[in-house]
Amino acid sequence: MIKKRSSVMWGFNLLSATRTLEKSMAFVLHRWLIYLGVGLAYIFGAIIGAGTTIGIGSLSSNPTAFAGTGAWIGMGVVGWILYKFRNGFLTGVQARNAALLGAEALREPVPKGKAQIDYARRRVAERLPPPPALSPLIAAIRSVASALPGWKEPAPQTLPQRWLLQAKGLLVTTETLTLLGYHFAQPANSFARSARDGLLLLAAHLPTILRNRLYLSGFGWLGCFAAFPVLLAAIQGILAGLPLDPGIWPYVFAFLLAWTIKAAFLDAIAMAAMLDLFLKLPAPENGSELSDALARDFPAFAGICAQTDI
Repeated sequence: MIKKRSSVMWGFNLLSATRTLEKSMAFVLHRWLIYLGVGLAYIFGAIIGAGTTIGIGSLSSNPTAFAGTGAWIGMGVVGWILYKFRNGFLTGVQARNAALLGAEALREPVPKGKAQIDYARRRVAERLPPPPALSPLIAAIRSVASALPGWKEPAPQTLPQRWLLQAKGLLVTTETLTLLGYHFAQPANSFARSARDGLLLLAAHLPTILRNRLYLSGFGWLGCFAAFPVLLAAIQGILAGLPLDPGIWPYVFAFLLAWTIKAAFLDAIAMAAMLDLFLKLPAPENGSELSDALARDFPAFAGICAQTDI
């Protein structure tokens, strides 16, 4: 609960968010398997890339000279493929998680076990527009959210100030996923209307939201770095029998696997915590004026508003 003049520096409850997530644990495990697949895809991309360059250089005096370069290229190819399918990942994983969190916010009964996956898929199909219509709306939300930290603020004069503003913008765009959960908690709204109302809340309460998101991001990365040494020790044990020096790659692979834990579990807890916070925020008192100002300064927001009237 958010209180003015409170000594508490954050407005979320991690314990409550974790309990909320426990109710959809079957889907969370499904989510972890997907993220684990992503992490393993990067690892196998690196191995295949390194193996390819070693094979090409097998006739040279030092076949492993460019193995590291090939590994990075292999990971880059995997990253490019995943980027191309990012919208499918959004609707297939993150939006479905948001659908379950929205249902729990409404106190709706959520199936247990594997039925959660089908339930979440069905809810996404019912409540979100098809991908050709959804992608521009998501892009518009991200565009407005990333610009909000610098809205009506003096232009940054130094390079560190510009970097800080860009970092704030990247942090705020994370709330795109919170807005997905917000939409599923508003059963009467179209997605465009939920996006408009959610961006108004974001603009009206930006310092509170930004501060809490920063804390939750720290929580996620602390968990990631806590898992890192454990996974590193396991990977170094596995690679100890190799005749080649693996160099920095055990560290890279351990980080990728630690990231899968963060992305699957800790980010899901953060999403539940932010949605709970978001749903407790009061509507802006000057909502009409704020909406007009945002529409005037951000064409993307004006486009979202236009779709609420369709």
